[in-house]
Amino acid sequence: MFNIRYKSHHDVKNIIEKMMGRKIVTPFTFNKVLKGNPEVEEGGIYVHTPYCDKICSFCNMNRKQVDNDLNDYTDYLCKEFKKYGEKNYIRNKKITAIFFGGGTPTIYKPFQLDRILSTLRENFNISKDCEFTFETTLHNLTWEKLEIMERYGVNRISIGIQTFSDRGRKILNRTYNQEYIVEKIKEIRKKFKGLICIDIIYNYPDQTDEEITNDAKIACSLGVDSISFYSLMIQDGSQISKDRAENKVIFKYNLARDKELHDKFLDRTLKNGYSILEHTKITNGKDQYRYIRNVNSFSDLIPIGVGAGGRVGDYELFHLNKLITFYAFDNDIKMRVKKLSGILQYKKVEIEKIKELSGKSYEKIYSLLENYQEKGLIEIKNNIMEYTIDGVFWGNSITASIVEEMIKDNK
Repeated sequence: MFNIRYKSHHDVKNIIEKMMGRKIVTPFTFNKVLKGNPEVEEGGIYVHTPYCDKICSFCNMNRKQVDNDLNDYTDYLCKEFKKYGEKNYIRNKKITAIFFGGGTPTIYKPFQLDRILSTLRENFNISKDCEFTFETTLHNLTWEKLEIMERYGVNRISIGIQTFSDRGRKILNRTYNQEYIVEKIKEIRKKFKGLICIDIIYNYPDQTDEEITNDAKIACSLGVDSISFYSLMIQDGSQISKDRAENKVIFKYNLARDKELHDKFLDRTLKNGYSILEHTKITNGKDQYRYIRNVNSFSDLIPIGVGAGGRVGDYELFHLNKLITFYAFDNDIKMRVKKLSGILQYKKVEIEKIKELSGKSYEKIYSLLENYQEKGLIEIKNNIMEYTIDGVFWGNSITASIVEEMIKDNK
């Protein structure tokens, strides 16, 4: 192991906010921006559904178990679509990526889903080639809902599989067994014309080499278009953290074991024709994941729904609830730091782009890159920085050190 502390992408975000702080602004200031015109035409939309009908044991996200028919929340979303769609800034945006996340966005009843999607289309200028994603679980995705989604342009679904292991699925509180979910994905492939993407969690309690290898093997055999794979992070408030505190689940995080499992999964998928899109995402080449490119470039992303966060121009916003939204302004230095952290998520990065964003800190940052090259974590060749396989695992740790250096150098 290298003498650097392991960091996640979430850690990188926290470092930026902790070291640079936030400049909170009023709704009045933000609304003045919405009256103007965007500098860049393209943008995205993120819609958050903070409800699930079954809570995964590892989850502490902004969601709760549904206890009503969601008609009120459907009304709320439709009103928000209309409200934002009327703003001059938004009217002049061409929407090229839409992402429905949660929670479980396929939890709505078919008639609610139809209303939500028709109202969305009525109020925004959506491009013909828009990447339109819905997150879903298998048990919430009915053929009727899938048909409605596809009719309104959904061309990418992200299924929260987490693991194909029956033992692992019980630990993570997932529905159905391996045999069922494999057959279900095969059926979806026959009925859905769009991209099928899945999430895989590794390093759950006592995960074996066979389990991680089998997850990779099945995912490849199913021909899913991309895989997001994450190490299990036990967060405060999740059921698994409570179970661990009560000794119902024994789990001691081991960094070396985490990397072993990570590398086994990556090795198997790369040998089966997949390539690295960013640190925690691999693709078969069909999935370009335009939404995450929008997020990593800190482009306009209109957030809609309780718990949704996004940005418009130099302003970030987060909807705490139906009545309260927080707004914050990012100055030039903070925007460049964020954009630098964003481009460092990808396997290959142009040195010239690093130089452009880092400004006066470039020499110090390049010195760090040379150090990581000596450690075998990156390679610098033909003005391109490329992570090695070891470097992919340590990618966010490398990003964190670069971000910290730039922030300190600009104080």
